[in-house]
Amino acid sequence: MEVLGVSAAQGGDQAAVLLRSKEAKREITLFVGPFEAQNIAVPLQRLSPPRPLTHDLILSLMAAFHSPLRRVIISDVKEDTYYATLYIEADGKEITVDSRPSDAIALALRAGVPIYANDKALSGANSNQLPR
Repeated sequence: MEVLGVSAAQGGDQAAVLLRSKEAKREITLFVGPFEAQNIAVPLQRLSPPRPLTHDLILSLMAAFHSPLRRVIISDVKEDTYYATLYIEADGKEITVDSRPSDAIALALRAGVPIYANDKALSGANSNQLPR
């Protein structure tokens, strides 16, 4: 998935994060809060804050423990809420960690790793509901 951008959502204090698949041109729009939107916008705009932000700190800790982030998958949508999974390499094994999609995207953009969405999440994006 490509993160096309972050924009203010109509009628509220939320922002919309638009992702599009590279091959099939399917899209997911995630509605997130302003802080989550900022955490995604910083790497998109190639900004370097003077001190590490939370997602920078997480990646630094992962690097210190030789456990790099390999990919993230937006894996599900339930009751209007999206779910994501982080895939981390640790001691030669792959471990998975449940994550909010906004955090997964912010980490993936900073780490330069792929963002995927499975069919279940993409199918949920086609409903008339507004998932978060």
